[in-house]
Amino acid sequence: MAKTKNLKEILILLRKYSQLIVDLGYAAVLEDNLELAQEAFRVKTEIKELDYQLRKEALMVARLSRSAKEDIPQIANILQIGVAIKEISDGIDDLIEIAVRNVGVHPIIRIAYSRKDIRITRHVVGEASKLDGKKLDDIKMDPDAGFRVIAVRRENEWTLDPPGGKKLLNGDIVIVEGRDVAARKMQDYVKGTKKETNK
Repeated sequence: MAKTKNLKEILILLRKYSQLIVDLGYAAVLEDNLELAQEAFRVKTEIKELDYQLRKEALMVARLSRSAKEDIPQIANILQIGVAIKEISDGIDDLIEIAVRNVGVHPIIRIAYSRKDIRITRHVVGEASKLDGKKLDDIKMDPDAGFRVIAVRRENEWTLDPPGGKKLLNGDIVIVEGRDVAARKMQDYVKGTKKETNK
């Protein structure tokens, strides 16, 4: 991951990654999907690195502070946020272990935790995919599908809440939130060929 520059940027990323790991964790269980569980593990690595950066930057701010008596309690609060988010990511380990065990999911879990028909799904952009070289804005989806791309991973680099101008390339992992129809349509996009697109 790219090195961040300041506490504000780190805190924003920690918030976004904590939301993503929770979404992926529950989705891994509800979909009984090992690949979603693996994505959650990758996000945990990002959170761990950001937590380290947070502590390092906070100590630097404390060292340079001219009014340490007033600033240190506030810096301690910042560090507490990092601790809390790390605890969230550690807790998700226990959740996604259900998917890792590969023994199936009891129906009561789906009843308790499903959000109507909203799903979070993982899609891989293939070399011959319609989406290879296309922008997210090029994905045509029914507004009622509740479609939203919540993250794109390119090798070890994540783009959270990607803008519509984000270009997708072969090998990209796209994490999508939406109704069943959105998940199916997105799967058609990543599996379809460029030749089909030009028809």
